[in-house]
Amino acid sequence: MKTMKSIAQMICFCMTLILCSCGGGSGGEQPPPEPEPSNDLPLKVTGTLPVNGEPCSDYEEVPSDDSMVLIAFNWNEAQFADNYELAVMEGSSEVFSNMYSNLEAQVELQRGKTYTWSVTAINEFGKTPGNTYSFTTPGIPVGNYAPYAAEISVAFNTETMEMSISWVGSDEDDDALTYDIKILENENIILEETGVDANIVDPIQFIDGVDYSVEIISKDTSGNFSISTRSFKAP
Repeated sequence: MKTMKSIAQMICFCMTLILCSCGGGSGGEQPPPEPEPSNDLPLKVTGTLPVNGEPCSDYEEVPSDDSMVLIAFNWNEAQFADNYELAVMEGSSEVFSNMYSNLEAQVELQRGKTYTWSVTAINEFGKTPGNTYSFTTPGIPVGNYAPYAAEISVAFNTETMEMSISWVGSDEDDDALTYDIKILENENIILEETGVDANIVDPIQFIDGVDYSVEIISKDTSGNFSISTRSFKAP
């Protein structure tokens, strides 16, 4: 009798274990949560070719037109970018613009001219413009070369919360240059000067994490000019 009672107790105990093991949810392990979609803007593109501020040496002849040359453009991959928009300017006029998914292009341009170019990184969340570069196409110029786009440098002093902005301009004809300067903080102009012959402005107070942009127009004595821009976020 005791044996039958023990067997019954054992069966009850086993049934309890089975019920407990089966009652812990609705059908096993839950799938991991879906990852949150990224909404990162692309990082800035760095241009590599044509070399900034130099005559262009990487080109091909255009057999059907000796007044034109094919110029090779290259740039580095930007994180989060899906596409790249290449823009080529002569002064303030856009002479070429196209979208690419790769990191290179060839553009047919006139001989003997100075051009500026930039690449904007693009994805579904927005655009990030790159810095401006310049070059001169091979050939004898008609009139006078435009200046090269100024190369802009920015340095931050986190102790005084000031930034120093300077630039280097040059011209294929060695003309004397003057500069028009515009500095923006979150799209608001905080400094604007024209006809400057220096290559630096007085230190400017900055705010952590704020977007800034600098535009320099380099002008020679013949009335030619080029535009250089640089956008950045304060540390």
